[in-house]
Formats: sequence, structure tokens, C-alpha cells
Amino acid sequence: MKLSYNWLKEYIDIDLPSEELADTLTMLGMEVEEIIDLGQALDGFVTAEVIECVKHPDADKLSVCKVYDGEKEYGVVCGAPNVAKGQKVAFGKIGATVPAAGFKLEKRKLRGVVSEGMICAENELNLGSDTAGIWELPQDTNVGMHIADFAGVNDTVFDIFLTPNKADCNSHIGIARDLAAYLRLELKYPISYVREGEEDINEIARVTVVDKDNCPRYAGRVIKNVKVIESPKWLKQHLESVGLRPINAIADITNFVLMEYGQPLHAFDFDKISSREIIVKSAKDGAKFTTLDEKERKLDDNNLMIADREKNIAIAGVMGGLNSGITDETTNVFIESAFFNPTSIRKTSRKLALQTDASYRFERGVDFEALIPALDRAISLIQETCGGDIAKGLIDIYPDKIERDIVTLRTARARKVLGIDVSDNEIKDIMHRLNFTFIREKEGALQYAVPSYRVDVKSEIDLIEEVARIYNYDNIEPRYTSPIDFSGEKIIDILAINPLKSRIENYMVSNGFSEIVTQNMIDPASAEHYTDNPIRIANPLGEELSVMRPSVIPSMLKIVKNNMNKGNPDLLLFEIGKVFRRCHCDDPSFINGYTEVDKLIIVMTGNIYPKQWGVEQRKSDYYDIKGAVEDFLEYLKISDKVKYNKIKDVKPGFSSNAVGVFHKKQYIGILGEVDRNFLAKYDIKQDVMMAVISLNPIYSIANENIEYKPISSFPSSQRDLAFECDKSVELGNILSEIKNKGGKILKDAFLFDIYEGKGVAEGKKSAAFSLIFGADDRTLKENEIDKATKKIVDAVTKKFGVELRG
Repeated sequence: MKLSYNWLKEYIDIDLPSEELADTLTMLGMEVEEIIDLGQALDGFVTAEVIECVKHPDADKLSVCKVYDGEKEYGVVCGAPNVAKGQKVAFGKIGATVPAAGFKLEKRKLRGVVSEGMICAENELNLGSDTAGIWELPQDTNVGMHIADFAGVNDTVFDIFLTPNKADCNSHIGIARDLAAYLRLELKYPISYVREGEEDINEIARVTVVDKDNCPRYAGRVIKNVKVIESPKWLKQHLESVGLRPINAIADITNFVLMEYGQPLHAFDFDKISSREIIVKSAKDGAKFTTLDEKERKLDDNNLMIADREKNIAIAGVMGGLNSGITDETTNVFIESAFFNPTSIRKTSRKLALQTDASYRFERGVDFEALIPALDRAISLIQETCGGDIAKGLIDIYPDKIERDIVTLRTARARKVLGIDVSDNEIKDIMHRLNFTFIREKEGALQYAVPSYRVDVKSEIDLIEEVARIYNYDNIEPRYTSPIDFSGEKIIDILAINPLKSRIENYMVSNGFSEIVTQNMIDPASAEHYTDNPIRIANPLGEELSVMRPSVIPSMLKIVKNNMNKGNPDLLLFEIGKVFRRCHCDDPSFINGYTEVDKLIIVMTGNIYPKQWGVEQRKSDYYDIKGAVEDFLEYLKISDKVKYNKIKDVKPGFSSNAVGVFHKKQYIGILGEVDRNFLAKYDIKQDVMMAVISLNPIYSIANENIEYKPISSFPSSQRDLAFECDKSVELGNILSEIKNKGGKILKDAFLFDIYEGKGVAEGKKSAAFSLIFGADDRTLKENEIDKATKKIVDAVTKKFGVELRG
């Protein structure tokens, strides 16, 4: 949901700074993902006047102008054919960046004449499509205005993530309503002026609802003799601010009301409706229908349709048909406003793989009492913009009135759940501000009728949550005094976050990785790769978040795919998250029969380094992810006890080259390349390197007592050893043997080269290791180093059957 700040101010008097408003929305349950300053792209562009215009002395198609911005005159060379003295224009100053072209304006000479800026066309500022010449502003325009203020686009837009339970906030009025309750502001609903004619709608139109279960309410109005025109500037600006493309005035008004009220509407060309009768019924199985996007859809009998006597004309709640859409020749219009069963719309949308702004709202539930206000708002705006005669009355098929839910709230229960001493009067005030209708009070129990737009409120705990939201979560201080015992452990101890987790996060970030945070829940299809018996949630927010995740891999790969879709293929990511499994062991757990384990997942994909001068581009590979894990375990001071061995049963998602990570003999993780067939499930087309480490065992073995040790003042010595071995030999095991046999004077050892080819036998490889010898109290003698080196060579050649190369 995109929220325009300027649009929001039409319903409430609010003037909070953008960041503060974003914090307030997030606290109220509407997470703001991005704040977009629409006017920022036009910084440096102002309204100005051309006070002089003469031909360029050395170019026939150029003019030399003097431009005044209210404070200063500027010399400007202009190539537009329509520039003239006395015009009011859009002027770009030195340093401004032209939005459509992306270049910064600089002072420069054109055919020997200095130009100090740019007189702009509409399309160059992304404010219109006119490319004929400069943008000539009205003569009464004041000079010196920021062009964003003049054009009405100096707005801030909030990109808001709404959870499925916040269906009431899928509109500007819905969000304004929540803010008004929290900030104690008056909500100003728009006023509709419906000027009806003499012709009765019941004499010219008819609606028959066959499927009353999936369409409990259907309303409509007719307006005749309209003229389909281009939308006025104000309407275009409103739609464009929230990312909608203007089409024509009638379509734009229905979209405007959708974003205003959250009520989807649909406009039909009334003359294309056979017998002037609307029929709401299920489709015939196998029927085909062409939607407004000119795509043919195959229907089944679960799809609710809007039809006339001869044909289907719309997929109810999803998209209209090409055979009844509004065109430039349309003169008579039928506007539909309906309440459709959310489950029916959800099934149809999924079946047809077609989600629209309308279906998105119907799926979550719309306000069944807002149908008529939204319909009247649209019909009045159409008449105001396109002219026309509104038929007298409206059609409202509403056989079984939907009753508002009645919920009881015990004030003592609210105080106990929230842990705060909120008074009965405060609770009543919050409920009143949220438009819950008070019915009666008896012995501390308050009974309320739920507003028609609050489809998420069904029980007492929902009302308690409303009290917490408006009271402000930040004002609720947590109290960790639970007496619950689990095998001698307090619940606060069980739920405590291991302090090493923060150290690990800081380490990963400081090494160039970006942290992600994902949900602990995933969809069943992703979970089935890791378990045959997933842990299902009793009341999930949706199918996509219906099981507790048995692995962090699906969550990570979805983030990788999302980044790639947005043009960011070079990634270094990590997450520390929990996985959940059933447990049949005797070990105590927070919830009997289930275990939670902290996992660290690391992903490397795309180019390992950013594009830059002097650094060769290359893709992340197996050795990069292994090196990242080695460095991480070295940071925790446990790398000397870690081995990397192939495992028989490779974990789902990894290719066959994956290796297990073992601390002593304990399995703590896996690393390697992600299987390409597995990546295809997420539509990822580039190689991905990944490691998954179990943190619970690491919490107990990591060395947190880090001591400072000064660098030795004595020189070190280096020896290089190259061994020829079978290709099947794991070089990590050779490296571990080198470190084990090197004794106290071996300070470090690492693999620096692998070679296959000329000089190396078929089926063999040459592995070169560098050994660093040194001592803290003396300079080593040659015979000491030789002795240690021989001991290493003897041990390696004997244990692995390799040969030392000369």
C-alpha cells in the first residue's frame, strides 16, 4: 500500500515530520518499508521568466536568453523553437540533475556563449509527455517557486507493508481513521454531491444475484450522456503519487475511490450490457473469457462472474472484460459496487494467476457498509468531471443484511494481559475513538459492536490488542517476573538471547555481509523438502506463513531471488534465525515435544568484489564460502578443532560437493554450492554458495575469553611443501595433519595452490602448502625447522599415501 502524505492531509489535519509519521504508522501495525520524497528529484528547478531572447550569433537553431528567477538573472542558451521573451518557464539551475536524462547541469559554453542553466520541457522533468518544446507556464505564475510545488508533486509517499489482518487500512481514509484515533484528530470524510435526474434507474437497469453466498451485496448506479475525457491534473497527480497510471477520467475515478475508500468499483459501458441486466453467477466449467488486459482466461464453475443475458462481462472482484470496458466512444456508464466473499475471490485469483488492486482488497475483506458511500463518491466525481445525467435512485441487492459482530471486553482481563494499570475510562475512550459502538456494561464487562470495516476483530483478545495499539506499545514496560519453571529453569532464562549472537552479527557485518531478518514461518511446499511432518500453525495469517520453518534455506533463497529481481545480483548475506522440529527425546524444551535451534546461514553469489578500478571481477565460488566459514570459526577460537569432511546424506538444497563441518566429532554445519535444480524452484539462474551452521553447540564451545598476545619480536621462517596425491584426497585433512604434527613452533599453515596438468600423473593433483615457523622467545635454528618439517612430511606421506614433490 502506497500512502501519499498530501492525500492523507485531505482527511486529517496532520503535520508530523515524515520520519515521525513513519514511526507512528509502524507502531500502529503498518510497517513503513520506504519513505519516498517525490519532490527531491526536482531540487534545483524553479519557475522563472524569460526577460530577453535573441538569436545565437553563431547558430541558427539556438537562442540566447536571460532568465530571471526572482533573485538573479542567468544567461542561458536554449535550442527549443518555441522559447520567447516574456514566457514563464521551468528553469534548472547549475548543480540540478535532469530527472529524465540523469545528467547534472553545469556551466558551459555552447558555440562560444556561456550557458548557466537549462530551460526545460515537461518530459525532461518527468512531469508530462510534451516533447514539442519548452514547458510554457501560465502567465500568472509566480517566479522563484520550487517546480515541485508548482506542479503539485512536492509530496512524500510511504510504502507500507500491511499484514492480512489490517484490511481496514488498505486505503487513505482507513489509515487516516487509525491515525485520527491515535492522535485524537477529527476525521473529515469527503462529501459527495449526487445530482440525480428524472429517469428512474429501475426502469432502465436490472440486477439479478444468483450466487448470494459469494455475493451478499451488490449495488450499482447509472449515469448517461457522459464524455470520456482525459483526467484533470489533480486526479492524475493523486494516482501518479501512489504509482497508478492514468487511463481516462472514468477509469481513473474508480481507481481514485479505490485508493480513497478501499472499496473496489468497476465501470461498464452500459450500452454493451445485453438487455440492460446484470447477472451475478458462477462461470461454466471450461468457458473462456478475455479480460481487459486482452488475455484469454479459462474458467471453471468456482469462478464468480458478472454477466448479462448473453455473455460474461467481468470476473467478479478481479478484472473486467474487454467486451464491456470503457472506451472513448462510451456515453452511458453503469458503476458497480459490491461485497464479494473473500474466499471466492482468493480462489479465483490464485486459479487464474491474476491479482489486481481490487482482488487484493476483496481477498482480505472490504467494508460492507462502505459500498454506497464509495459508489456515490465515484458517480458524483464522474458527473463533475465528465458531465452526464445520473439516473434517479440506485440498485442495492442486499437480501440478508450482514450483522456487525458483538464482542465483550473485560477491563480487568485487559489489565492482566497487558500488564499495565489502564483505567476503565481510558479503555472506554480508546474504544470510542476507534468507532466501536458501545452497547452495554455489566460487572466490568463492556460490550461493543465492531465497526463494519474491522473484519479482523472477532474476540476479546482482539479488543485488548486494540487497547495496546492506541495506548502505544512503547508505553507498556515489559515485566520479566514469570514464576513458570521448566526443569528448574525460569522462563526468562530459557528465552534469554545468548550474548554471543550479538558478537556474531557484528563480526559478519564488519566483514562485508548484510544481515537479513525473515519470518519464522514458511509455506508447506518449502517445508516439505526438510520434513514429512511439519509443525502447522493453528491460525496462520495465510497459507504462505502456515508452518514453522524446519530450515532457514527457503527464507534466504526467497530474499536472494527478490534482490535479483530488483537488479542486485551480487550478494553477501547472512541471517541468524530459528528452525523448529518435533522432538521425541527426553531433553526438556520450552514447549514439550518441540525444539528450537539457532542457525547461521551465509550466502555468497554473483561477483565477490564490487566493480572498481584495479580489481578483477570474479564470481563467488566454493573456496570463498569455505574461507568465510573458516575465518568465522577462527574468530570464535575453535577452528583448530574443526574438520571439513564429505557426508553421506547431503542436506536438501546442497549439491554433491557439499562438505560437513565437524567440531571434533560433533556435526555443526554444512557448506558448499546450492544444487542448481533446487535453485530453479526459486527461479534463480546464477550459482549460489551457502553455509548453514548450528549455533547452539557453538554457544557452548566458543572461546569467549580472548586474551591479548603480543606479536613476536623474532623473525619467522617459511617453508613450502607440495604433495602429489589422488584427486579423491581431501586437502583439508592434509592441512589438519600438518597443523597437528607441526608442534609449538608451527605458527600457521595454509593451502595456496592446487595444480593438475603437465608434470602431474593422470588422476593426480599437486597441492602446495605454506608453513610458517616461529617462536616467541628466540630466533629458530635451521635444524629445528628442518626437524619439524621432516616430521610433518613423514606423517602426511604415511597417512595419506602421497608423495612429496621436488
